[in-house]
Amino acid sequence: MRKITIITITLLLAISFTCAYGAENNYLRAKFTESTVSGTNFKEITITPYRYQNGSKLEDDEETSYYIYLPSGYQVIGKSATFVADREGEYPFTIYYSNYKKTFVYTVDDLDEDEEENEEDKDNDEDDEDISFEYELMYDYEKKQVLFHMDTDKLRTVTTPEGTSVANEVNYYVDDLKNNVPCEFSIEVDDVDYDYKVIKQGEFYLLIELWPLDYNNYSTLVEYKGYNFTNNFRYTAYPSKDIYEDNGNYEVLVKSDAGSSQNLFIFNIDGIDFRRPEVEGELQDNDTFYLEMKDDFGLDYMISFDGKYIPIGGSTAVKDYSYNHSLAVEYDGEYIFTVVDKKGNRTVETIKIDHKKTAKKHKLNLDVHEEDYSEELFEDKGLPYDDSEDNETYFEAMLPSYMSGSNFLFKPNSPITRAEMVTVFCRLNDLPYDRNAYLKTKFTDIENHWARDYISMGSAKKYVSGYKDKTYRPDGYVTRAEFCQMLTKISAYKTKLTAIPASSNYDFDDIAGHWAESEIIKITSRELIENSGSFFYPDKPITRAEVVHAINKLYGCNPSSIELSFINSMFEKYYNFTDIEGHKYYSDIIISAVGMYREIIQ
Repeated sequence: MRKITIITITLLLAISFTCAYGAENNYLRAKFTESTVSGTNFKEITITPYRYQNGSKLEDDEETSYYIYLPSGYQVIGKSATFVADREGEYPFTIYYSNYKKTFVYTVDDLDEDEEENEEDKDNDEDDEDISFEYELMYDYEKKQVLFHMDTDKLRTVTTPEGTSVANEVNYYVDDLKNNVPCEFSIEVDDVDYDYKVIKQGEFYLLIELWPLDYNNYSTLVEYKGYNFTNNFRYTAYPSKDIYEDNGNYEVLVKSDAGSSQNLFIFNIDGIDFRRPEVEGELQDNDTFYLEMKDDFGLDYMISFDGKYIPIGGSTAVKDYSYNHSLAVEYDGEYIFTVVDKKGNRTVETIKIDHKKTAKKHKLNLDVHEEDYSEELFEDKGLPYDDSEDNETYFEAMLPSYMSGSNFLFKPNSPITRAEMVTVFCRLNDLPYDRNAYLKTKFTDIENHWARDYISMGSAKKYVSGYKDKTYRPDGYVTRAEFCQMLTKISAYKTKLTAIPASSNYDFDDIAGHWAESEIIKITSRELIENSGSFFYPDKPITRAEVVHAINKLYGCNPSSIELSFINSMFEKYYNFTDIEGHKYYSDIIISAVGMYREIIQ
């Protein structure tokens, strides 16, 4: 059933602009008719202009016609014109007759739901109660597992991947956490889903909460929390919140407030689909438009430049569609098609024609109405995506950061202590942290040492050994010979060493008969420790820079120029060591601090 509405006409343009055409203010008037488009809640607006003079309406004869410009800017010559409104807002129509001009506005504000439904939703909103809760990661040192802990404001129905319960406290163990592999899970509280990701890098953890999608803003708000369960320092994430606008790489720095340690997370987010339809259009030889469109959500409908509603697919999720608009065009100008997918994301395809004839009278574009909302009627929603074959470059963490400095210094040429060395091995080998490991150790000199847990954990894994007097001597320096022995003794490194071919055969004058002679030969023949001359100096302390060079080579960290440039950019952004510029092992040092990131071509 059609509904006819006579509205009060609003003059949009400034009076000085109207009078430039010599128009009488009340000479042009218009009647609007509104009807519902079948199968939708969209409104078809029909405008019928007429003239009014000396207190009465002037009757049009058969030859009378008006130039009517639709909200899209398209010109219709006749006694009336229609345009489909698919969004709430103010729709401007501009009318010309002879030298007279006037712009009218029709307001659409009831497309979402009828009054009954709105009242029902309002009542439901009043009945709804905000869900309040706090959440964090914790560590069960007995089980050596990370758990997600949530406290709710009252008893709630909570569903985790393990099942459903009514409780005000939730403890969900996050199983099988591996370095740089995001673990995703959802927690449902009273039928509301909350999505989380946990990423582990060495001893650092990043918890990400993803808020529900908002396609109108085409973004997801996320909140970060950082953790390191090896000490009691508080860790802060920078940024604490972020917005995911599309798939790609994101960066988060997890840092203790005391500044004693930090870790940079660089991770790739995929599966986000804030996309709008992809549309390509052209003018054919017969002066009609042909369009091809695609969308992974499924195409819903199109509004053509002349205001027509074209449904696509109905209830079927049509992802590819072609369309020929049968109305031939004869004038130059910009012709607007609005394509919408089933998520409400929009693409405005503007086809510009510049090889036809120019309209001599009343040539208008979209900005003719001089109102901001005339642009907003055709505003894009969602982000564009390109289905071309061009590859996008991403970087994936293949090795977490494992070294740090202090007071802006890395101290590359300083010796590394035995405590620092075993800590590095524990971090690299992803050991579950055990705060009670030192209770089982035989070492008598580590009880109050900062690395006592690492030493105990590493000793249990046979990464290190102590001395006959039951001491570990944590602050003693690791010699070059001891470092060679450690690399050959750790079982996790045996396959890595085998994979590196022996390319050299050094004959050092000072290792014959040395207790680590075979280990030294095995390591130096693979160039993990570089030497010059005929002496190895087995009992000399090995430097921090030499250690990171050997470890990076052992783990296959041989970055390309693109990868190294990316790693260096992250180092310069988040780190500020002042003593490594120009160092022989500069690249190895920044990899040890930032992590190794491998380029991925998708």
